[in-house]
Amino acid sequence: MSQKIFLYWGSGSPPCWRIQLVLEEKNFKYEQKLLSFERQEHKSEEIMKLNIL
Repeated sequence: MSQKIFLYWGSGSPPCWRIQLVLEEKNFKYEQKLLSFERQEHKSEEIMKLNIL
């Protein structure tokens, strides 16, 4: 059984780029959502709930 991969990422973040490069190199299918650091989207309630898991 394969698990769905969902990547939340922020433009200008080298750690995010590393993950994207690996996903692309390995030809993994994934969905993505670009978060704005400027608008503090990475600190939104939705994202913070994910970080607790």
